[in-house]
Amino acid sequence: MNNHHIANKPDELLDWVDQDDQVIGQIVRGKANSDPQYTHREVGVLIFDKDNRVLLQRRSQYKTVHPGMWSVTAGHILSGETAIETAHTELKEELGFDTDLEYLEKEFHSYDHETHFMYYYLAKYEDQEIELEAAEVEKVQFFSRSELDNLLKSEELVNKKHLPIINKVLDGKFK
Repeated sequence: MNNHHIANKPDELLDWVDQDDQVIGQIVRGKANSDPQYTHREVGVLIFDKDNRVLLQRRSQYKTVHPGMWSVTAGHILSGETAIETAHTELKEELGFDTDLEYLEKEFHSYDHETHFMYYYLAKYEDQEIELEAAEVEKVQFFSRSELDNLLKSEELVNKKHLPIINKVLDGKFK
């Protein structure tokens, strides 16, 4: 399998859900990522270290959606999988490690190209070895709040949809 296919998996089967997040059918990932009428589910994992810095990963250039953009660890929930199962899978696939996860909240996101429910989880980084899946992730880095502010002021691409929940964690809203 080539890196483009590994990074995008357009044939993966996802659950198609209604506005109440109830399954009404299935849809392939490629269609879900290009047509906002097909609401689906995704996960986002917010990884924080002992210094309360958030880990962001720069998405590989092979990604169809947001190549080269800094983002949290994230992925699509496959049909029949739970959000927590997918969150653990994404950690292992993209970063090469797994850890305990704490559910934070679910958010609804709608864009020109897609609509999804995002299930957010919190992970504590405790010096696990990180092994990047190059087809998915170019680079990772931990950011303090001030470093994150500087990143946002830079020319770098940053997925800003995750900023509100990152700030909630930094502000201690989930303790």
